Amino acid sequence: MQPEFDEVEIRRLVTKQVETLTGASAGKDDDLFDLGLTSVNAALLSTWIEATFGVSVAMRTVFERPEIGLLVAVIAQPPGGGDQS
Repeated sequence: MQPEFDEVEIRRLVTKQVETLTGASAGKDDDLFDLGLTSVNAALLSTWIEATFGVSVAMRTVFERPEIGLLVAVIAQPPGGGDQS
């Protein structure tokens, strides 16, 4: 079972991972692709999200919601709370 995270912790961890992948400082409203996220890194981010939070976030979701704040909302959504694909 995955540990539970609050939105602040999710945002902190996702921001750190994005900064690791892009080498750039990231804010919650920055477009991840403007920061240098590539499609390969988007796949890595999607895989990392599932491994860390136990939430499946399709790579398509990263492309459709390319801001940390938007991804956090998807990750923090209760199970069965909507489409995450």
